[in-house]
Amino acid sequence: MKKLIYLGIILMLGSCDAAESESATSNESESAAESESAAESESVAESESAIPTVNANVSQVSTIKIGNLEVMTEDLGEMNWHEAKKACADLGDGWRLPTKDELNILYVNKDKIGGFANSLYWSSTENGGNYAWFQHFVYGDQNDFYKSATSYVRAVRAF
Repeated sequence: MKKLIYLGIILMLGSCDAAESESATSNESESAAESESAAESESVAESESAIPTVNANVSQVSTIKIGNLEVMTEDLGEMNWHEAKKACADLGDGWRLPTKDELNILYVNKDKIGGFANSLYWSSTENGGNYAWFQHFVYGDQNDFYKSATSYVRAVRAF
């Protein structure tokens, strides 16, 4: 019986050493892969073709420059006007709802920017206490709308 216990302990110790050895080898290869990945990331960031991104809702979103505006290439979702203003401001670094005129620039360049829904988009331009301007991204018309209604949101910032 004692021989079985000793044999079991020896086998257990042997398997622990093998696991540590495999873990060390695995960690070394992961470190090498991380270094290689970091080097690749630096070269992409330094290249002229790198696409600017912004962290929105825990994901990276590409941006495009139109005139003096930087525009997100994805919507922040559908929400009322107050939520839309807050969602843009929460992105930080000068992100905001576009003005009525800027929103029209986005509409004119919608194919270049991409990702727009065939729907209404909020602007930051107010029309009285209860209304703000929107733009319809199918027809191009602008009108005012109750701030409590929901429309799509696209963030911009000046550069």
